[in-house]
Amino acid sequence: MDALFDRPPLTSWERFIKSPLLFLAKSVYAPNYQSPEQTLNNPPDPPNKIRIVCISDTHNTHANQPVLPEGDILIHSGDLTVSGTTTELHNALSWLASQPHKHKIFIAGNHDSCLADPETVRLISSNYPNLTYLCESSENVAIRGRSLLIYGAPYTPKHGTFLFQYPKIQPRLYSPENELESTQIWNRIPLSVDVLVTHGPPFGHLDLGMGCYPLLTVIRRVRPKAHIFGHIHASRGMEVVRWDSSTSTYEEICAGRLGWMGLLRLVYWKVCSAIWRTVASSTFMVNAASVAGLRDNILKGAIVLDI
Repeated sequence: MDALFDRPPLTSWERFIKSPLLFLAKSVYAPNYQSPEQTLNNPPDPPNKIRIVCISDTHNTHANQPVLPEGDILIHSGDLTVSGTTTELHNALSWLASQPHKHKIFIAGNHDSCLADPETVRLISSNYPNLTYLCESSENVAIRGRSLLIYGAPYTPKHGTFLFQYPKIQPRLYSPENELESTQIWNRIPLSVDVLVTHGPPFGHLDLGMGCYPLLTVIRRVRPKAHIFGHIHASRGMEVVRWDSSTSTYEEICAGRLGWMGLLRLVYWKVCSAIWRTVASSTFMVNAASVAGLRDNILKGAIVLDI
């Protein structure tokens, strides 16, 4: 089943044949993708920016991954292991703890089942004092006179028999009035969060259409500076999401909640944005999955983000 997360992207023709509406909507919206290599070997500009080194889904390949770049904060957004054994976890955490970054933060992924055991979590605190494990919790990190509130949670829509999952809902069927487990989980994200770390992506962004729509609705409201995740290996990358009417319209088309009239609305908002150059807040989305291929044999390393 994990092959679903590693499947290669469709060609342009395949995407058009599958859904002309979605193909045209994405062409009009033109997501602001960034090259992961763009900042990898360059110092932060300006120098007072905080450099976050993002990695995810190492799946026991940590020792063979490319050397991690320097940075202020190292964040691993889950799936350190394959089978979720304590041996796998301790091997991965020993590697993580040995990295030179001053602040090292990680969350669980759906493969990391041993982290559901409170005793394992307790031992992590004593055995790896320089690591911070987040599970529906926050860490305030102070760097060079600046402070970032980082919140982490491991949950993803149900896929197989893994842990840290909740029932999946089709985006077109979502209603904020429904008492969904996913809505309750994501409503716990603090409004003041600067960096959100989850294992899975929000719907519509670096997710191959498999992200969580309730998570997206909360991120629209909270609007963190950055959202770091993984899980969907084949959608690794960076995207700057601008929280304006064109983005929300595009997301609703992708979710099947708007049709061809929604495409006309999207064109209207894009034209308005180009003419009046409206100012809107934005979020750096980072899918930091570091393995690719059906056998997880392609190693991608980390992605660097300056905020």
